[in-house]
Amino acid sequence: MKILSIVGPTAVGKTSFALELAAEILKNKNYTGIDLISVDSRQVYQGLEIISGADIPLGFKKNKDKTLTYSFLNNESINLHGVSIIAPTAEWSVAHFQDLAWEVIESARKENHLVIMIGGTGLYHDQLLNLDASLRVKPNDEVRQKAETMELKDLQSWAEEVNPARFKQLNNSDINNPRRLIRLIEIGLATIQPQKSPTLLDMEQVYIGLNQDLAKIEQKIKVRVEERFLGEAIDEVKKLQQKHDDWSLPAFSALGVSEISQYLNNFFSKEDCLEQWTLHELQYARRQLTWWKNRDVSWFKIDDAQWKPTAFTYILNLC
Repeated sequence: MKILSIVGPTAVGKTSFALELAAEILKNKNYTGIDLISVDSRQVYQGLEIISGADIPLGFKKNKDKTLTYSFLNNESINLHGVSIIAPTAEWSVAHFQDLAWEVIESARKENHLVIMIGGTGLYHDQLLNLDASLRVKPNDEVRQKAETMELKDLQSWAEEVNPARFKQLNNSDINNPRRLIRLIEIGLATIQPQKSPTLLDMEQVYIGLNQDLAKIEQKIKVRVEERFLGEAIDEVKKLQQKHDDWSLPAFSALGVSEISQYLNNFFSKEDCLEQWTLHELQYARRQLTWWKNRDVSWFKIDDAQWKPTAFTYILNLC
């Protein structure tokens, strides 16, 4: 069973391409439906739809299948999973994403659907078929409470003590990242059971990449940021501020939330907010390109005149 992963930098048009691709596959292949899975660690949160760029296509309506844990969006033979499904206070991790994706994959297998994963969180794409049981280790409240009172050097010593093998594999950035260290400690202290998922063993994940000249991506990011700012993004942040006090949760690290918060609190002018938000989106696009560099991805540059029909032909031959 093949699974397609559509990857590339933010603002390059992955979602719109995936929707066109889904329609093309349904016309030319014998699949009875397409399951699109959003691979984005922030678009899962309700109340962040505009600011996180959760592109909910026109005509898609919310649906619920009693065999699946999470609701999804549907339009005829195309389903879209992983968008606006949990509260801003809820935890979301690689393990949560795997749970969602594996359910969808199993359902797709039974229904003769093709699964297409789309989105910018490279880690989730890469870990889809990873059966490493340490990914299933749950957050440890006792560890996290203790870690809040510790200096970075003490966290580093604790992580090295309880999980020396993995500590040696950390790069400089991770060694100085308290969140990474805490997770390493949680895994080191946990009793890990072997993870078995035999239904995934026949999976073949194929990576399709979309790319564009970085200067054009930057211009698209500028336009998109301003549209969101003038749209409902400010209202989304206002509602978050009113409802939630704990801004250390991952949901609130979505690009744009901090920038708009500083604008609302009069630390940023409108121009400062747009400039900083655009800068951080562009930096994110560069990190995404770095993530996929030197990996086994079939790239299509969307500036090329015939890129889309060429991509469709290539992918249809794969499916």
